[in-house]
Amino acid sequence: MNLKDDVVLITESREGSLQATEELLTRYKSLVVSVARQYFLVGAGDEDLIQEGMIALYRAIDAYDLSSKVPFSAFAFSCVKNRIIDVVKAANRDKHKALNNYVSIYDVDYSMSATSAEDTAIMRENSIQVKKDITENLSQEEVAILRLYLDGRSYRDIALQTGKSEKFIDNSLQKIKRKIRISLKKNK
Repeated sequence: MNLKDDVVLITESREGSLQATEELLTRYKSLVVSVARQYFLVGAGDEDLIQEGMIALYRAIDAYDLSSKVPFSAFAFSCVKNRIIDVVKAANRDKHKALNNYVSIYDVDYSMSATSAEDTAIMRENSIQVKKDITENLSQEEVAILRLYLDGRSYRDIALQTGKSEKFIDNSLQKIKRKIRISLKKNK
């Protein structure tokens, strides 16, 4: 198999060859994945970091200096790693923003969205059913984590209180959110 040199592919990509761009993205995707797996983004999955890394790789193709003595692979690695680090830092700065703006599933004001007494009754009944489904589908540990999260506790505080790692708390909350989405869809 005759692989084209990175510089040739970059040149072709800049000249408009989608095939060359695709080949470079495919060639370096494993680099992106390996860098992304070294980092943890609270509230997001590995795929989000991989996506950010792929965007950085795409930009690196355009930004690479063809006359540079640094190989493209090293340049791409640097671009991808820096972008992922920036994303993680930004997420950590804003990680409590959502907590400041959340609406508790326990504090719904039915009078604002209901148009009649019948609508209010239906909404209350649906809410009771959703709460029941949520608590039935969650383990006791998940219910405890959810309550702490809804009380505005940080991942670190929840981890300390439950004796679990922050990664475990994040994974649990992701699983809880999926279960809640399923319950909400079921009760629409």
